[in-house]
Amino acid sequence: MLNLIRAEWFKLTRRPLAWVLLAVFLTLLVLLLATEFLLVGLHDGLFSGGARLALLREEQVAQFRLHLGFPGIFGAVLMHVDGVGGMCAIALAAGALGSEYSWGTLRTQLARQPNRGRYLIAKIAGLLLVLLAGILLALLLGALLALLFSALVSSTSGAAASSLALPLGVLRSLYVLLPYLLVTVASCILGRSVIAGAVGGFLFLVIDGGLGALSFLSSLGGLVRVLLNLIVQPNINTLIVLNSRSFGLEPAVLTRTMDLSTLPSPLQATLVIGAWSALFFAYAYRSLLRRDIGGAA
Repeated sequence: MLNLIRAEWFKLTRRPLAWVLLAVFLTLLVLLLATEFLLVGLHDGLFSGGARLALLREEQVAQFRLHLGFPGIFGAVLMHVDGVGGMCAIALAAGALGSEYSWGTLRTQLARQPNRGRYLIAKIAGLLLVLLAGILLALLLGALLALLFSALVSSTSGAAASSLALPLGVLRSLYVLLPYLLVTVASCILGRSVIAGAVGGFLFLVIDGGLGALSFLSSLGGLVRVLLNLIVQPNINTLIVLNSRSFGLEPAVLTRTMDLSTLPSPLQATLVIGAWSALFFAYAYRSLLRRDIGGAA
């Protein structure tokens, strides 16, 4: 199994797609933090000789100050992972598995290693390791930017985070990406192509996000709240909020459209995301075992 995982890591890290996605992901992170720095700088009069330009409320500026300092920068980076990472995970998984069908390499690999279940687990493990590496690089870049920005503006240090906050935050962010990765893998196997995987993954992302936008109905309580909290998005939001608060941030200040009091508990969020992920994995595994594998298209 370790040899299979190493082989998947080798293939993924040498695919241009992985590096392009990493570059886009990190560029968007830099732009996000630079925008927050610009807003704080305008508020402080840094760019206009002391003339202040207040574009945001004081509490919003205070949150951005936390984003630009320690340990808040880690929460800001992990929020970026949870926001953009799902799209990157879908694109990476679709390209990694879908191309195995179009290039005919899947048939060759299964001829050498006929255990399809082990192949699927190794593929998913390789994808998760690449995503983990991307998260760690983003955290490193965020820390460097925090050192730069905090030297230019008056950043604010939040409450000290526990020693376990960062590793737990990374694991939560990776866990949040898991259902998007697995639904893409299942779609690739169903459609035997990159396009099928990408369409399936992004369609799920759009539908889930659309249903998540109805979370305001959770205030009605009862069966409506129970059903809404069984979809993926509210449970993902719970873990995102938990990550942010672990680093002294308060998402409610920046998010007025979402009632955080209606979100599921962290335990329910963990179980629901795990249940959806298990469902997608079971379908992918069953389909891979039962479907014929052809040569190159």
